[in-house]
This record gives sequence, C-alpha cells and structure tokens, in this order.
Amino acid sequence: MQHPIGGWEWIPHSEIRNAAEELADSDYPEIRLFDVPLFPSPVPVKDLSAGSWEMAGPESLANFSAPAWFFSKKLHGELDIPIGIIHSSWGGTSILTWTNEQTLQDFVDSLPRQRETDLRYFPQTWGNQVQAANEHHRIRRNKLSHPDPEVKRQMLEPGYSATGWKDLDLFDDTAAHGQVLWIKQQVNLEQELATADLTLQLGFLDRQSHVYWNGQELGYFQYPAPVSIRVPAAWIMGGINEITVRLSNPWGGASFHGAPEKYAIANTSSNFQLSLASGWKGIENQEPIPPGKPFYVNEPSFLFNGMISPLIPYGIKGFIWDQGGADARRPELYAQLFKRLIRDWRAYWKNEKLPFLFVQNTGTYSSHEFEKRTFVRSPLREAQETALELPHTGMVVSIDIGDPYDVHPKNKQEFGRRLALQALEKVYGRDMEADGPYYGSHQVKGDTVVVHMKDSGQQLVLDCTGESCGFELADADGVFHPANAVLQGNTIRVHSGEVTQPSAIRYAWGDYPQAGVFNQEGLPLAPFRVTLAD
Repeated sequence: MQHPIGGWEWIPHSEIRNAAEELADSDYPEIRLFDVPLFPSPVPVKDLSAGSWEMAGPESLANFSAPAWFFSKKLHGELDIPIGIIHSSWGGTSILTWTNEQTLQDFVDSLPRQRETDLRYFPQTWGNQVQAANEHHRIRRNKLSHPDPEVKRQMLEPGYSATGWKDLDLFDDTAAHGQVLWIKQQVNLEQELATADLTLQLGFLDRQSHVYWNGQELGYFQYPAPVSIRVPAAWIMGGINEITVRLSNPWGGASFHGAPEKYAIANTSSNFQLSLASGWKGIENQEPIPPGKPFYVNEPSFLFNGMISPLIPYGIKGFIWDQGGADARRPELYAQLFKRLIRDWRAYWKNEKLPFLFVQNTGTYSSHEFEKRTFVRSPLREAQETALELPHTGMVVSIDIGDPYDVHPKNKQEFGRRLALQALEKVYGRDMEADGPYYGSHQVKGDTVVVHMKDSGQQLVLDCTGESCGFELADADGVFHPANAVLQGNTIRVHSGEVTQPSAIRYAWGDYPQAGVFNQEGLPLAPFRVTLAD
C-alpha cells in the first residue's frame, strides 16, 4: 500500500524524491521500525513468521514505507518522544484482503465473484509455499522490468543483427504483442542537426519502456506517460542514428497509444520535424518470461489473516491508512467496507477510540486518453470521506499532490507531513490546522452559486484564476460546464456564462482534476459535488 524510500527493485527509478538525501537524514535513535513480513494466509495466524524492531537508518529505511517514515519523523520532531512505527502493507491490494472473513460474509452478495481455489492451510508447509510464490513473482517482475544484459547488448547493436525483426505498424489495433517487445528505427539526420539538442516524442508506451539512442539509454517511462525526452547534441551523429525501445507490460501485451503526430523528432527552433509514425521494426520472444502464478496477495482476508491478525492485541496508539486505488470501480461497496474495517480493527484492539487517519485517493490519470476526462476516482474519494462519520478519524486530502502519470507519486514527504498534522491536532491535542476547507453549504442567487465552507474561521486562498480553479456548474439538463470562481470574504462565488439555471455544482471532480482552493496553511479544499435544490 506504500511506496518504499528506495523504490521497488522491479520498477527502475521508482525511488521517492530526494531519496539519497532522505536516507542520509535517518539518524534518529528514538525512532524504531518494524516491518511486517509479506505473508498472506487462508486462516488467521497468531505469530509473525519473522521481523524485529530496528533502528532507523539507510538499510532499514530502504524498503520501508516512505509516508510512515516521514509521519513518524515529523511526530518525533514536534513531540520529542520516542516513536515506534509498525509497517504492514502490500502495494496494489484491495480492501477485501485486509478485511476479516466474518465481516466479508455480511457482504457476500455484493462481492465480486472469486475464482475457485483450494488453498488449504498446512502450518508446516504454507510458509514455504508463500515464500516460493513471492520469490517467483519477484523474479518474474524483475525479468519483465529489466532487460537481460546479453539480450540488451544484442538489441543495441547497430542495425538489425538479430534474426526475426519484422516490420511493425504501431497503430494496428488488431496486432497482439507479447509482454516484452523490442522495436527499432533508423533515422538519417543532416550534419547540422548534430549541433543542438533534439526532442524525441514516442506517444504513450504501455507500460514500462526503456528508450535508447545510438545504444545509450535516454530515459525510462512507467505507466502510459507521454514520452517526450531531450536528445543531447553530443549523442547525435550526422547520418544514420538508431532509436531502440524495450517495451514491457506485466499485465498484458505491450502496446502503443497516441496519435501519429505524437511520434516525431524535432528541434527546439521548430524548423525541423521528422515523423516517426512509421518505419519501425520489432522483435519478440528474446527474453523468456516465467509464467504468472498465483501468489495469494488479493485473496479475500488473506492479508488480514497473515499481516494484521498476528499484531493483535499489540499496544498501539492508532492507525494510518493509504489504500483504495484497487477498489476505485466499486465505491458503494468500499464506503461500507471501509467503515466496517475501522470498527472491526478497533474492536480487535478492544479500543473504540483508536485514531484512524487515512489518505484520500490522490489525483492521477486513469488512462492515456487525457483529453477524455475520466471520473473513476472521484466516487472513491467520496466513499472514503464517508468514514469521517466515525469518531476519532481524520482524512488527508491529497488531490493537489498527486502525479498525473504515476499512481505512486514521489513526493511522499508531503503525504507523511499531512498525516502527522492529523495526528498532532486530533490525537495529541496540538492547536494547529490539520484540515483544509470542506464544503459546508450554498446559496443559489440567479445564475451564481455562493459556496460557504464548513469552518467559517479558515482564511481561503485561491491559487488559481477563473475557470482554472476546478469548479463546474451543471445546466438544467445536467451537463457540466467550467465555471469561474471569485473569492469574496470567506465565500466563493461560482458562475458560468454557459449556465443560467445551475442544477448542480462540483469541485475538483475527475481522476486528475484542477484544484485551486486552499486555506492559509496551504491545505486544499476537499473535492465535493452537490445537487442544487430547485
């Protein structure tokens, strides 16, 4: 569920922002770390298979939860008390696997259909089975994400030295590619183009791509991000230059997206552009990839059984939680399960007042089709916010600190800081601002909606102008239009020239929306939508 400071070994360049400096700033003897072993289990277990308390340091932090570390470091600095942080998480997992089996029985009619499994628990052998499955997954992901050194050497040789290269049409939607695809193209450049940097664009490569120019790696791209990269003049030769790309996808076939004009080389003065929409050759099956095998991570209740159950009833001060992306397409179920999970965990620890602080799903695109606004994550954020109905909860609004092209943004420092603000105010009683503004009420005045905040004492700041603030108004037919936002005291007047009778208002709506309203501490207004009364 969390991004380690040192990054995942199978995702190149996945470390957090300023990772080296953060690892160096880790000499805090009064902060201790416990990393719960990755251990899914069909039945609740009472003991951990391994693990020990460790002092903070570059080694112990390299694969530790980055937000949890920054959370604990901020608390330690503010409170001057020893901090112990227990990290139990697994990236890309559903809330179903963190929920106990008894609770899931109450939702069985709403749960997605599970595949038939025969995962019987044998104490003497299950641990070995899990370890083997995890190791197989690790090896497979590394082989997918990192080119085999000998194959890479061959692929980067000039020309098409390996047999089997075939003409490739990037825009043939009927073509099915394997999980690892090498592509190559030669371009003939005039000598004068070798005197200045060029820009290389390759649309959107799905899902992990290493890009090489004349045998040297230009860059690495993760997820369907726009591939636009500078080619240094020193790397450019008059005559034949060769572009090579290794494209891999752990969850399906490698693929290409984006219009043909997004595949090109150009110079900064815009007097030269060469299309790269055609002329490619490709080759597959050069690096044998082990087949995918089940490794039990998202089996319902398995991570509760193996990574939460053994911690009960260890003395703790509270929970911090950052999860939800895997459940974005079932927000109604998530809203129910999330509140139930909070109550359940508190009951297991026999303390209904245990603080539960969580991060609302951050902003990121759900696909490469950025011109088509998608709204998968907004209902999930709405579902997460309903957990604030429970006492002793706090939510970090993170809509403004996401990465448009990466579900794992690198600025984990701010996620940890905002979680710590929640704890300092709501758990330790500090007189400070932990929450940004929340929608409170509204007034409709003709074609204008006046928005009032829940906490009228907060000073609002618009870090935006007009329609860039993230507000939209719906017309009488329910069609939303961008709206201008004007700050008037501690209210916001929202108006659109396209809407004379507003029927609804929404703010920061969409997978990666605009968001321009903050309080004086720089904390953002939470996303909201409201149907306006007639």
